Amino acid sequence: MACWLLTAIVSGAAVLWLWSTLAAIINFVFRYPAFDQYRLYPNYLLLPFPQNISQSENGHRPIVPNLLRLADLYGFAASQQLQIVVSIGAALLSLALIVRVVTRERQVPPLARAAACLFAVLTLFWLGNARTLMHGFEQAHVYLTVLACVLALLAVQRARTDDSYLWPLLAGGACLAATFSYGAGLASFAAVLLVSLVFGLRARYLLTFGALFAAAMLVYAFALPGNGYVRESLAFDPVGIAATMAQWLSSPWIRGWLGAGFPQFDAALYSGMTTSRYAHLLTTAATWLATPFGDDGAARQGVLVGAIGLLAYLAALVHACRHRASSTRLHFLGLGLASFIVASAGIVAIARAKYFVLYPEQIFADRYSPWPCLFWLGLALYAIAGSRRLAGAALAAAVAVATALVLLPTHRTQAIWSSIVYRKMQQSAVAAQLGIWDPKYNFDVASASREDTMGTLDLWRDNRLSMFAEPGFALVEGGWHMPAAVPPSLPDAEAHVIHAFDEANHHRRVAEFEGLLPRGVHLPRDPLLVVVDDGGAFRGLAKASFFPPGKPALRLGLQRKRGFAGYALDARPGESLRVLALRPGDGSALAAVPLRIPDSN
Repeated sequence: MACWLLTAIVSGAAVLWLWSTLAAIINFVFRYPAFDQYRLYPNYLLLPFPQNISQSENGHRPIVPNLLRLADLYGFAASQQLQIVVSIGAALLSLALIVRVVTRERQVPPLARAAACLFAVLTLFWLGNARTLMHGFEQAHVYLTVLACVLALLAVQRARTDDSYLWPLLAGGACLAATFSYGAGLASFAAVLLVSLVFGLRARYLLTFGALFAAAMLVYAFALPGNGYVRESLAFDPVGIAATMAQWLSSPWIRGWLGAGFPQFDAALYSGMTTSRYAHLLTTAATWLATPFGDDGAARQGVLVGAIGLLAYLAALVHACRHRASSTRLHFLGLGLASFIVASAGIVAIARAKYFVLYPEQIFADRYSPWPCLFWLGLALYAIAGSRRLAGAALAAAVAVATALVLLPTHRTQAIWSSIVYRKMQQSAVAAQLGIWDPKYNFDVASASREDTMGTLDLWRDNRLSMFAEPGFALVEGGWHMPAAVPPSLPDAEAHVIHAFDEANHHRRVAEFEGLLPRGVHLPRDPLLVVVDDGGAFRGLAKASFFPPGKPALRLGLQRKRGFAGYALDARPGESLRVLALRPGDGSALAAVPLRIPDSN
């Protein structure tokens, strides 16, 4: 009875964690392109097919994600919706396939199976990877590759028992899809070849994988546009590569917890670690563990943690070779996932060696973090596959729950980060619709210069894409005027100016404002918010973008955002304006919020 109760608790923890992440995604997923996309969208729009999908992107060949982006571009006006739905769907399908393999291992105790499911949920849906989970562009790279790798491993495993060329061909096709989704996807071939050798797949199937791998390498490095960049980025330093691999593999532990012990690492990531006694205890423990490595020793600690993981991987590899006959599907999947990420670590360490010398802190960058998580999942699945007794199952459950507890503070902190970035992206969309360049939300950085951003915004405007396909922009262009029937201002609503500035593009005074709708106001989840003056003339736009102060970003519900922010154009000191909430369908006014421009702005 106690065992079943513990199984229910661990399973419930997995479900709650998954739902908290899905709720955060629904609440805060980025609805507009950002950063690199401003530089890349002209390729999709201006180059002919297939050149527009085959260009090198930072050394990667994301042909499969680019096909998805073209479908989103021409079918959904670059709204990001198709990318988000397909990519998160790929993450959920990957989780479902892993859980299916776990739950069918009947010789493994239920408690250990529940622990494996919790590990899988933590791996794929930890908000420490919020950059990937919230950004449709990043989602497509990562989760299409993960799904392709899982499918490849399951197909190869099926080929062990079904003497048919169908399964090796399916596995090879999945590896090709992974290769042309993300640079590290090439490692799927290495993983498939390794586990095929370890678990005794037929030689003719190995030759099939080897031929496909060689063909993919030739196309990747020599045939496609930009192949010179791919080759020139390579560097070979065995000791440096080994250290980089170990650091890269340690990233989830450093970012999720241990990095809190180093003041120089990432203060924003651990800002939530001081909000409770429990989080403070974790920080104290991380600081104690960091003491032997010095104040700036995250890299050295990363080498140690990664080396421990690599030793565990080698032990699993030796165990698999010695116990091939008794291995299960879960053994196969676990070793395959770990092998995929070890090979990925090698590719990244070689391909980014020169970059990491210049920017060593980037080894732990959030854009890489989802991949090492899969390495530790693979090790956990392999270990759990050998669990047969209650003691082993209890240990697996304890480690899984402890991992969740350790990662919970950063899970919460990154939910807050997601809400902040979501608000900024909503505001940047309003600025774009109104033709405003606001340095607070429009960045001039290497990944997206001002020139790139302005040029891409012009393309989107001309083609009515992204924020320019929305009803709000139609009001900007159409000479909209306030409807005759307007409700009185809401008594408990508020809006106030945050700051005002002279906008250079159109030589006008612009006031940025924010406001809060009162409770109990029955409005659509995403109302159209328009600024008007006393004469009913159009004077600006706003978007619902944040929860009221004090409301947690990490929640289990889908609550409407009552906070809104936007811009008022040609703002004059002492002027009284109103923010109208319109019904998106017919444009009828549902509510009004007063907005007064300060006497001195």
